[in-house]
Amino acid sequence: MSIAEGDWVVAIVEGKNRRKVYAFRLRAKASYSTFAGSFRGEQAIGLPWGSRIELERGVAYLLKPTLYDLLNLVLPRRSQVIYPKDAGFMLAALGLRPGMRVLEAGVGSGFMTIWAAVHVCPGGQVYGYDVRRDMIELASRNVEVAGLADCVRIKEGDVRAGVEEADLDAAILDMPDPWDALGPLWRSLRPSSPVGVFVPTANQVSKLLAALGPMGGYVVQEVAEVFKREWEPRAEALRPSTRMVGHTGFVVILRRTAQEPAAQARP
Repeated sequence: MSIAEGDWVVAIVEGKNRRKVYAFRLRAKASYSTFAGSFRGEQAIGLPWGSRIELERGVAYLLKPTLYDLLNLVLPRRSQVIYPKDAGFMLAALGLRPGMRVLEAGVGSGFMTIWAAVHVCPGGQVYGYDVRRDMIELASRNVEVAGLADCVRIKEGDVRAGVEEADLDAAILDMPDPWDALGPLWRSLRPSSPVGVFVPTANQVSKLLAALGPMGGYVVQEVAEVFKREWEPRAEALRPSTRMVGHTGFVVILRRTAQEPAAQARP
């Protein structure tokens, strides 16, 4: 398969003691500038994926974007998204696999929606809730570009007011006040189902833990923070990068118990 007009291309450019990743929509008449020099789109059209183009001060490797590349470099975002390092850990902790039915509250730009859909497709479904129409429209477009629309249903709604679905296998809460959603969510989850909560501050974790005690219905399995540190890929001088993705948020994994939450109890 060769590179064609209109394709999204990821270029890994290497020069003297430097490497940078670019993403662009390929046009024959366009020129693409990098720190190591520029090249024209017509030079790339018809080349096999993975080809190398010589630049004035380095080289560019032209690669077909992975889903990771699309999310990090291509798809638009209007909100803070959950980083892959946090998403990967959360989805592993939730044990997602094909065929599962998952709720997501707070779809935002749809990045976590896409990662979840990759795990539950085929045969599964992600039900996304968001209170903002503009975010729903953006997330829906991003899910479509990722090719996962058949596995995702996004609707306008507030999970704090209730959830339409039943017998859910897991849930993801990316919202400022997740403790207010746990009561309404409890009835829609299967017994023992995991719930992954993502919050950016320690204060929110404390509020969540304080709410769980008197409310009941859930038990805490894990509270974690994930860091990512890249290394400079030079054999002659291998060392950590001077920059790293440090704190982005906390992941709290809960499990739904048989005890009905006090906030959900009926007289």
